[in-house]
Amino acid sequence: MRASDSSSVLLAAYPARLRRRHGAELITTMAEAAGPTGPTRADRWHLVLDGLRERFRLPPGRPLAVVAAVLALLVGGAIGAAAGSWAGMWTYPKVPAPGPVASQAIGSDATLEADPAHQERFWSSSLGRLSPGVDAVEAAGRARDRLTAAGWKTTSVDVSGGTDGIHFRSAAFYAEKSGVHLTLIAYYSDDRLVEIDGWSLRPPTYVPFVLGGMVLGLLAGWLAAAALTYRIAGARRRRTSAVTAGSGLALLLLPAASIYKYLIQYLPNQESYGLNEFVHRALASSPARSLADNPNIGPIWMDSPWLNKALVIAGLVAVAAAAIIARPGRGSQEPVQPVDPQIA
Repeated sequence: MRASDSSSVLLAAYPARLRRRHGAELITTMAEAAGPTGPTRADRWHLVLDGLRERFRLPPGRPLAVVAAVLALLVGGAIGAAAGSWAGMWTYPKVPAPGPVASQAIGSDATLEADPAHQERFWSSSLGRLSPGVDAVEAAGRARDRLTAAGWKTTSVDVSGGTDGIHFRSAAFYAEKSGVHLTLIAYYSDDRLVEIDGWSLRPPTYVPFVLGGMVLGLLAGWLAAAALTYRIAGARRRRTSAVTAGSGLALLLLPAASIYKYLIQYLPNQESYGLNEFVHRALASSPARSLADNPNIGPIWMDSPWLNKALVIAGLVAVAAAAIIARPGRGSQEPVQPVDPQIA
């Protein structure tokens, strides 16, 4: 590859505003300095790092650009964490069909209902009734022995509760296998209910997905803000585009706060006896529930599970519209930083 061709590829690290203004100058200067052998590895690294540094810079002397970049950083981190959570969700083990597992556990000690009480990818629940004459503690003990023989790691049978008509006496134990948790509870109530719940345990891959997505989102948010603020600074309709971009950021702040609330609340939670909430499901919750844990504040539409999603879509559309509105005017000059004198 010729030196000029190599330099053209390396210049892709620079933002478009600098490539348009100084690209030819940089390529010519580097080609002359490199000679027939082409640029050295150190020259290439220096060019790439300087270009990346320029992408992170904000327009000088514009404090509002710094505020917008910080807000975009936070919004980008939240959206990245939600995207990472959605991707990490698919690394959770799938809960097996509740019917066969329940039948394997309970055997002939109970009659299971034909349809599971609940079945999803990450959670299932089956109900049954103890057969006449079968003791709940004995049934739970035999179910534990069956699951242990099938390779499940089980706890001892715990007998708890009373006969006050509210908290019925029950026998329960837990089992785990291949990232799936089971809970079996046999009650002494009049209906002699047997409940078998299963859910996926958090795999070690989920948290890295969430944190990795958040880091990428933080970087993307700052880079997008830097590029947009430079574009607005040289736009013909500067005020309109700035107000539109600010409105988009404002719309994105509420769902971003909901995501961070879920991130703080659920990501450190390592409790084994319940399926932890996914971080990205903050977008499927209303702001009233996710932020204040109180759906009764404000108008009733504040409790809509679609509100956070609508705010994200509206905010992104507004930011994209601001980028379209911010077309360079005639004779306008985008503020630029001086090119590194070691290259130019």
